[in-house]
Amino acid sequence: MVGDVREAPGTEWDGHVLLLHRTEGERLAGLTAWVRRGLELGEKIIYTELPLLPGDALVPVLEARGVDAAAAVRDGQLVVLPPEEFYPREGQRVVVERALAEGFAAVRISAEVRAALSVLSPDAVHGVEHRLDALVGDLPMSAMCQYAEADSTGTWLDDAVATHVFGVRQSTFSTSRDLDGLALHGEVDRTNTDVFTAVLSAASRHPSLVLWVDLGEVSYVDAGSCWRLDDATRGFRSSGGHVLLVAPQPPVELTMRMLEVDELPGMHLVGVEQ
Repeated sequence: MVGDVREAPGTEWDGHVLLLHRTEGERLAGLTAWVRRGLELGEKIIYTELPLLPGDALVPVLEARGVDAAAAVRDGQLVVLPPEEFYPREGQRVVVERALAEGFAAVRISAEVRAALSVLSPDAVHGVEHRLDALVGDLPMSAMCQYAEADSTGTWLDDAVATHVFGVRQSTFSTSRDLDGLALHGEVDRTNTDVFTAVLSAASRHPSLVLWVDLGEVSYVDAGSCWRLDDATRGFRSSGGHVLLVAPQPPVELTMRMLEVDELPGMHLVGVEQ
């Protein structure tokens, strides 16, 4: 989760991450863990922010949370750029390659979406996200995009999740890449079914006839989430696709069997005792 449980940095902060935060505390906890991870790995960290009050800026916020950000700035490992330099006309590849040329083995970049919107149109923001997703796969780098959950709804949420389908980080729910597909973590209920639906819809658009969904670390799903699972994957399954719901925990398996999820065409519970 994004709160104190995830304060210890780990690999869940690598790759192309979408931090969907409900509160400023959640955002700062996730950002702190993300920065700390990069510092410990010796990576170059590039951040951007809108002009803020001194107490709200990145470096003092990190210092207050026990990160020696001032030393990182002094050593050139952490830099805060204005939005127009973070999003140059030539694209962010030049920003990352410039940092790599300084001798860093890897780079991580992050911004709040409101900083992006200060210099880009909404359509341009998602264009940048798509190019950034390709960049993360091409260069030794990680990127974390910060979106306020309350402002991320409808097609805006769908587009954001589509470019981070294996890196969604929400307070009670997250995703990661599994060896065979998508892994889900946490709890799914009415507070995050929109995120859950967007993840499954995006995952089912991948060019494969099998969608592997690892449920081994999902501790709870409610009835509404099961119906959303049906809705989000119906088009994929009606076109001949198969959804494999792998290794659900007993409470999750019980809910799904009671609601006859496994009886839906193209939907399969696997890795459980029959």
